[in-house]
Amino acid sequence: MTEKNFGELPEADIEIQGKPKPASEFLNEYCKTLGNGTLELIGIKTGFAKLDKATLGLDGLIVLGGIAGAGKTSFALHLALEACDFGTPTLFYSLEMPRRAILTKILNRLAKVGYSDILLKGGQYLGGKEAGQYGISKDQQAQLEAGKKLLEDIGKKFYIRSRERGEVEIDFDTVEQEINFLKAEHKSERVFVIIDHLQVFNAGDYKDQIDKEGKLITGFKGISERTGATILLISQKNKAGFSSTGLQTIKGSVDIVYLADVVMFLESESEKPKKWEKKKESGQSEQDIELTDRISITAHFGGRGAMPIDLVIDKNRYNAPTTIKLQFNGEFSEFTEMP
Repeated sequence: MTEKNFGELPEADIEIQGKPKPASEFLNEYCKTLGNGTLELIGIKTGFAKLDKATLGLDGLIVLGGIAGAGKTSFALHLALEACDFGTPTLFYSLEMPRRAILTKILNRLAKVGYSDILLKGGQYLGGKEAGQYGISKDQQAQLEAGKKLLEDIGKKFYIRSRERGEVEIDFDTVEQEINFLKAEHKSERVFVIIDHLQVFNAGDYKDQIDKEGKLITGFKGISERTGATILLISQKNKAGFSSTGLQTIKGSVDIVYLADVVMFLESESEKPKKWEKKKESGQSEQDIELTDRISITAHFGGRGAMPIDLVIDKNRYNAPTTIKLQFNGEFSEFTEMP
């Protein structure tokens, strides 16, 4: 058997493009990036203590999933307003709802006045319109005015982009440009970006749905890495999301799950697999169960009273997966973290 001649290995100083460096050369620079004990978090503070602890603050690329009508937009707006309150400028891209609906949702939470009351009666208290025959109580009037004042203050750091007539097209280029504008405008290293929702974003040219989804996630990953922005992508659950849980229920390609730093879901009690199996035992078809769940969840979220809902963090680069118990008040679009 012939022995290999190890003496003929290439010279160590051979010139190659992109020569790899040993970890020791990066060590000093890495140590400079570590906190000195003065930082509570590495990412954006949300005001939800358990969420902040689990994620070390929102950072990188985050996917928020859930079935239609499960409160994803309300939850994202809650995070956005809290982030602004803590000083982080926020860009909210509303790709389905008009700006008017988003502002009404925000006032609904801040003022604790009903969504429909704001739309139908709010102009006579906030818009200088002549009073009509229908009104709200004196207490609600004061709440509405206080809510408007809060929104004026928070709104200095909160930006809404939508697909209204005359608006600039929303695509990867405009998102990156607008992030850089906010960083310069507010002299901030951090910007919080919310895309509502991922599946309707303009991905440019693509061959098929799989290609589109790949372009979407890699596009936003690149923007996050180049700008340092924290980007939250709201995503629908796929059909499997009604009968199972976990990463496989995110609508789209596997890239969406694997390239994200954090993947989390809003999940109501009725969506849990055991509940689903119980419903199937009743003889209902999957389509009927799915429709019933959509209607009941949407109706509850738009109605009165509080509803328990889980924020399931299924993938987390910074900590172990966990479930955070929340209470959702559908009347005022408000989430509360449970003890």
